[in-house]
Amino acid sequence: MKKIILLVSFLFIQVSFSQTNEPLNDIQKKIYDNKEVQVNAEFQDGEKKFNEYVVMALKKEKHKDYPKTVLASFIVGIDGSLEDVEIVSGGRKNASKEIKKIIENSPKWLPAEHEGYRVRARVSVSLNFQE
Repeated sequence: MKKIILLVSFLFIQVSFSQTNEPLNDIQKKIYDNKEVQVNAEFQDGEKKFNEYVVMALKKEKHKDYPKTVLASFIVGIDGSLEDVEIVSGGRKNASKEIKKIIENSPKWLPAEHEGYRVRARVSVSLNFQE
């Protein structure tokens, strides 16, 4: 009986916490360009480290079709996750697919902030694969 009471209590607490998410306000609903926010979205250790992360991950995949530079664009979400990843230019078809997958699986970023709120921001990065 005690186990059932504990289980019901646990489920009640879980449901209570999951419903406390506040809806996004008008500032948070918009997708900003990273240049128009007060605090830019950025990779935790900076753009140089993000470039190193992508280059090393691509080399681990032993991809033979290395581009010299690639321009990528994506949205950094309020929680720092990446979405809507696009390879804008520079990558060949197979390499672009692999680079896109690597970017999608990257560690979370520090989200952009605007008017005191975390917001979604579109980021463009130039990745350099020259050694």
